[in-house]
Amino acid sequence: MSQSLSERDRRWALLNKAMADHGLDALIFAANDYRGHKGSLRYVADYNLCHKSGNAVMFRDSEPFLVLSGSLIGARKPTTGWVSDYRFPGTTAEGLVDALRRRPKFHRVGIIGLNQVMKVGEYLALEEAYPHVAFVDFSAEFERIRAVKSPYEIAGAEESAYILDQCFSRLLEIVRPGITEREVAAEMYRVGCQVGGEDPLFLSMHTDFENIHSHSTFDTPRDRVLKAHDVHTFSFEIIGPRGYWTELSRMVTFARPDEITARMGRAVAKGIAAGAEVLRGGAKPGDIQRRVLAGVESEGAKSSYWSGHSLGLDVIEDPMIGLDVVEDGEQSLQEPLAESMVITLHPMVSDATEIASGYMSDTFVVDEHGSRKLSEHPTGLYRISNGAIEVDEY
Repeated sequence: MSQSLSERDRRWALLNKAMADHGLDALIFAANDYRGHKGSLRYVADYNLCHKSGNAVMFRDSEPFLVLSGSLIGARKPTTGWVSDYRFPGTTAEGLVDALRRRPKFHRVGIIGLNQVMKVGEYLALEEAYPHVAFVDFSAEFERIRAVKSPYEIAGAEESAYILDQCFSRLLEIVRPGITEREVAAEMYRVGCQVGGEDPLFLSMHTDFENIHSHSTFDTPRDRVLKAHDVHTFSFEIIGPRGYWTELSRMVTFARPDEITARMGRAVAKGIAAGAEVLRGGAKPGDIQRRVLAGVESEGAKSSYWSGHSLGLDVIEDPMIGLDVVEDGEQSLQEPLAESMVITLHPMVSDATEIASGYMSDTFVVDEHGSRKLSEHPTGLYRISNGAIEVDEY
C-alpha cells in the first residue's frame, strides 16, 4: 500500500473511533474555498477545493463520499484516489439530504464546520428532511483529532517550509530601493509555483503614510516603491504538494534602521524566541503566550492578545496561542500541546506610542526535545546594503 493510502486509512480509523466514542452514525464535513475552511475535505478525501463550496459525508465504517457544487463537475480530481464517489447535485443542500438516504436508520450526525462554514440553507434542509436526527457541532472534536500530525503530515509541512525558504532567498537577491511591492510579489509567486507551491497567500506590510518608521498594515502587494528607509515585511503562506501550510515572515530594510525600527525587530524576534523556548508537549497555550509577551515587553513594546496557532491542511487550526479566543468560542487555551503538533508564532508588536510596529513569523514542529523551527533563515530584522546581508536577531 502506498504511503498516501496508509495515511488515508490512519485518518479514517481516527474518525471512526471518534464516531464510536461520541455515539455518532455519520460525519458531515462542510467546506468552502476560503483557505481556512476547506482543509477538512482534504483531511478525509485528499480533495483540494478550488472554488465554490462542498461537503464530504462519512458513515461509520464506510468509505466517505463527496457532495460538491455542480459547477465543480469539470474540476480536476486527485490522482491519489482516496474516494470513488463524487456527487454534483443541483444544490449542495439537495445533495446532502439525498446522500443521507443511503442509510435507513441514523439518529446522530456530527457536522464539522457547523457554526463557521456550513451554509444556512444546507442546515435547514437537513433539519427539515430529518426532524428525528440530532445534528451536532463536531468541529472542536475534529480539531483535536487533526492537531497531532503523523510523520507523513510533518513531511508535508517540511515541504512547504522549504518552498517558502526558497522564496525568501530569492527576495534577498532582488529586493532593493526602487523596486515595487508588485514586482516583489510577482517573483515570489513565480518561485513558489516553480518549486511546487499551491494556494499562495502573499501579503505585504507597509505604512499608509510617509516617514512613519515601520508602522505597518497588512494588505495585498501594491504599487508602493520601496525607499532606503522603508521596511518591507515579507509575509508568505503556502501549501506544498501534500497540502500542508506553513508561514514565514521577515522584516527587510536597506539603510541603517532608526532606533525605534530596530527595537521593533528585536521585540518580535525576542517574543518568538521566548515562546519557542517553552513550545513543547504539555505546555499550555496561555503560558506560551505569556512568555511571548515577556520577550516583546523586554524591548518596551506591546503585542496583541494572541500570537500564533496550529496549522495544517487549513491555514488556521486549533489550538490558538493566546490569552483569549479568536472568533470561535470553542477554542481551548487550556488544553496542553502535544508532540507532533505544528505551530506558528507571529506576534504583531508596536511601541508604547503606536508610532512603529513589527511583525515576523516562524513555523515549528513540537517534538520530544521542545520545538524545531522549520525555516533555515534566522529570525530578525534583515538589512541589505551593497550586496551584503546583516541580520539583527536581537
